[in-house]
Amino acid sequence: MKEILEYQYKNRFLWLPFVLAFGAASYFSLDTEPVFNFPIIITILIGFIIFKYKNIFVRLIALFLFGFFYAMSFTHIVNTTQIKDSFGNVNVSGIVKSVDFAQDSARAILTLPGNQIDETLSDKPINIRVSFNKDIPNIGDTINGNIRLFHISPKFSPASFDYARWAYFKNISGTGIFKEYNIVHNENKQINLREYIHLKTDSMLVDALVLGYKNVIPEPEKEIWKSIGISHVWSISGFHMTLVGGWLFAFFYLIFRSIAYITKRIPAKYPALICAWAGLIFYLFLSGIGIATIRAFLMATLIFVAIILGRGIFSLRNGALAFLIIFFINPFFVMNAGFQLSFAAVFGLLWFYDGTEYIKRTTGNRILHTLYLSFMTALIASIFTLPFVIAHFGYIPIYTLIGNVIILPIFSVAIMPLIMIGTICALFGNHFLINISNHIYDFTLRIAEHIANLPYANLHMPYIPNTTLLLTIFGLLFLILIVKPNSKNIFIHNINYILCICCISVAVITCATRQKPLFYSTNDNELVGFIIDNKLKFNKSRSEKHYFAFNTWREFNNEEEKDKNERYKCDHGLCIYETTKWKLAYMQTFTAAINNLNKICDDKTIDFIVIPFEIDAPKCHAKILNKGLLIYPNKDIAHMTNARLWNNQH
Repeated sequence: MKEILEYQYKNRFLWLPFVLAFGAASYFSLDTEPVFNFPIIITILIGFIIFKYKNIFVRLIALFLFGFFYAMSFTHIVNTTQIKDSFGNVNVSGIVKSVDFAQDSARAILTLPGNQIDETLSDKPINIRVSFNKDIPNIGDTINGNIRLFHISPKFSPASFDYARWAYFKNISGTGIFKEYNIVHNENKQINLREYIHLKTDSMLVDALVLGYKNVIPEPEKEIWKSIGISHVWSISGFHMTLVGGWLFAFFYLIFRSIAYITKRIPAKYPALICAWAGLIFYLFLSGIGIATIRAFLMATLIFVAIILGRGIFSLRNGALAFLIIFFINPFFVMNAGFQLSFAAVFGLLWFYDGTEYIKRTTGNRILHTLYLSFMTALIASIFTLPFVIAHFGYIPIYTLIGNVIILPIFSVAIMPLIMIGTICALFGNHFLINISNHIYDFTLRIAEHIANLPYANLHMPYIPNTTLLLTIFGLLFLILIVKPNSKNIFIHNINYILCICCISVAVITCATRQKPLFYSTNDNELVGFIIDNKLKFNKSRSEKHYFAFNTWREFNNEEEKDKNERYKCDHGLCIYETTKWKLAYMQTFTAAINNLNKICDDKTIDFIVIPFEIDAPKCHAKILNKGLLIYPNKDIAHMTNARLWNNQH
């Protein structure tokens, strides 16, 4: 063991961002808000311990705690105001802060004083997320009208997407639907470059690949790209940054090579790299500064610096450094699907290509080697991102290798160059290149559709518990970061592979042996779901108030969107639900509880009573439950406490 630990010392920096991330993730995953006064001071003190004490185990614990309290301090600093209740009809007047264009519609962030909505709030500006299907406003316009407002929905099952947490860190206080509204255009406002390009080009491909709008792809087409595993092409990331950075470098390199005054003094690649980097900064801001784009820009920056300094380009240290920078910008990014997928692919590829040396090849061998690299890049990226795809999206794209090998080259060689140059031409009124790229895109879409229609294109997977995902992450980290000792002992020499296989095997077992809930209830207990013959039945029809609960529970039960769910009819507000091990009574209304509570409490066959309000009944035989919860076959109960800062729990 000592021999193994001694070998790991040189890789200690690579573990640093992951230990911090595990600490931050632990904070974000808690059910209730931890009570600590002055978390910022605690964070600083722990940071002092990290630098003061050299013992590796003390540092590991301190780093974990630093990540925990840094995330906690950041969360308190964000301090987004949350609307506590939903409002049926409110007259508001606000200014459009940002617009995210979609196909024939748009989502906008409306900024308005909080006391317009709720008198208990101050006049501090808050942000409301609204949708427009017609008369789409511009940034800076004023919207007057009647709006139906909703508080941000909490999570409805363990490890599901927490929309309230996401909105909190996006500084969104609530969502709304306008019943009627007027747009007062700001005639004096100068539209920004992003809006100007959107209006001048009028192209879905420009909006997606240049401007970074995430919702412009029509839903049917989005499903096709998702089915073949290349939906990442619509999220501006390393793929786009690599292409743009490469083109800019080549362009400026040719220019500087032709200037003798420069090439006599410094290599032309240095000013070309600086100009290309400046171009990537411009592209970063033009595309909306997404998480994946920031990560790709940081990686490109580190690569450019490594070239200038004569250091190794593809290094796990560069990946770890980019991880650290993004973590300190916003620790909540570690919980984001885009962040996890992006860095999983990057670290997998850096590990696979680490130590690769340039070998001079013939033309034929270069072509074969390029095809081999394309295939292996797609394979490695798919393997390392697979656990996160399953965890966040609940499916496996079976033909992702085919999609990446066939479709990505078309985007790289044809669509992206035409769109980039076509965007510039369109600003001067020439849409020829954009029209050509549209035709190529339509052709590519037909190919993608054929691949997506192959049998078993998407394999739907069951819900993955947090324990399973955590064990899988540890397995991948052991594979990448553990240095193999030069030992004759086969076990010691292959310790990274052995630990990886052990962790992933245990992860698969924990996932395979998990239990699925048989009963679901929202936080207000108005909506409940019952599992009957492995299908969900709800006590009420779909409603705007519980929109996310319907979808979350269906995904949790591994049901597809096309599946229809019948209603579970309650007799005068009372539902009796029985499984092989327990029996439950759900009282939908106050009247049902008053009329039936005594009788149900005396019934010794009833194990649980779910009612939409708190009640003190110590003599009741059954266990009385309320608030958000799930009940499993073995009688285990998972409570959705939602007692965090992003759930109005200040």
